[in-house]
Amino acid sequence: MNQNTPDVAAPMPIDESDGFTQQRAYAGDVLYTEGMPCTHMYVVKEGVIDIYMMREEKRVVVESLGKGQCFGMTPQVLNGRRTNNAAARTYSELYLIGIETLDQEMNATPKFTRGMVRTLAERLAVAHELIATRVNYQPDVLVYAQLLNLLGMADLGRHKADLKGQQGQPVLASPALTDVFANARALLGHSDVHIRDSIGKLLMLHLIRIEDEKGNGKRVIFSPKDIVLQARKIASTHKDQGKLDYEYVNVDEFSALVDVDRSTLLRKLAGSEFAEDIFTFRKSEILRLLNDKGKKFFSDRKIKPPEEFTDISDIEFADQKSVFEAVSRCDTYDLAKLLSTIPEESVKSKILASLSRAKREEVEHDLATVGEVDAVEVLQIGKLIIGQVKHKMTQR
Repeated sequence: MNQNTPDVAAPMPIDESDGFTQQRAYAGDVLYTEGMPCTHMYVVKEGVIDIYMMREEKRVVVESLGKGQCFGMTPQVLNGRRTNNAAARTYSELYLIGIETLDQEMNATPKFTRGMVRTLAERLAVAHELIATRVNYQPDVLVYAQLLNLLGMADLGRHKADLKGQQGQPVLASPALTDVFANARALLGHSDVHIRDSIGKLLMLHLIRIEDEKGNGKRVIFSPKDIVLQARKIASTHKDQGKLDYEYVNVDEFSALVDVDRSTLLRKLAGSEFAEDIFTFRKSEILRLLNDKGKKFFSDRKIKPPEEFTDISDIEFADQKSVFEAVSRCDTYDLAKLLSTIPEESVKSKILASLSRAKREEVEHDLATVGEVDAVEVLQIGKLIIGQVKHKMTQR
């Protein structure tokens, strides 16, 4: 399936005069997840929506829908629960049609038509499951190169060939084309049409050539030593590479990819600066921690020593005297700007409680009048204060 272009289908007619609710979604925004109750269906007014399923810890896109196409009605027709997930690939505008309206429309149709819709919904759910469980996460070019590598090494072994070849030339293997087809059917489960198409791709990319030996049939000629490396380079820019865009990475891998400290990423997640779908939680691990450590494990913050203080939220673990000494030197308007951006009430309360009465009243007055603040400036103010607190606590 093409991951970049929405499937072409007849658009669903929508009359804007009917007053349907509308919704905007930005790239990465999740509209619903598998198992959620169904409250409405959607029609794409503008943009592209990915319908996906989570299988083997991978996010598998089973459909990409564009303008005029509808989704989200299958659960209502079947069992009232979402059977897949939906997220915006691009900025999108959507019509929302409530289940009451959908029920009215369905009840107004003939019984035969309702039966057809139910059958189609059931078949769509089965098709999505098949796509999600059988999708190949490696491009076919690379998969078939790896298969040919194995067959080629076996072929050379039979002929006891020297892999270095003569005069530095790579040694070529020549397994029978019929053997390639037989092994692809047995190992990959592909049809002859799919196999022929994949071999054709390798041929067009000049990774192999096919020769017809009279009396011995057609043979595939290639270098087992080089074919996988060459295919891997091609696959890195191949259109099928999009299938790999939905693999999971952990926080440390994410941190390495974007070259940002993991604590910063987690703080930005806590501040709702990322679409929530960037982070996915393992249900089995959550249940294990719940059984081992109880609910308080998820609500109580880990106590940090001053050496680990990194941002203003860590002031919660500082002693009152160090906080007083740090904030007493800070400009009241700077404190007001900082407090206006802190979501944790416990942190705000600790800073205010560390001020003298007169200074606290001045900060509270500034806080009531402060407008939009510069995020970078506020970050610097917070780092300066927590740095002073950290210094004073480590010196004691």
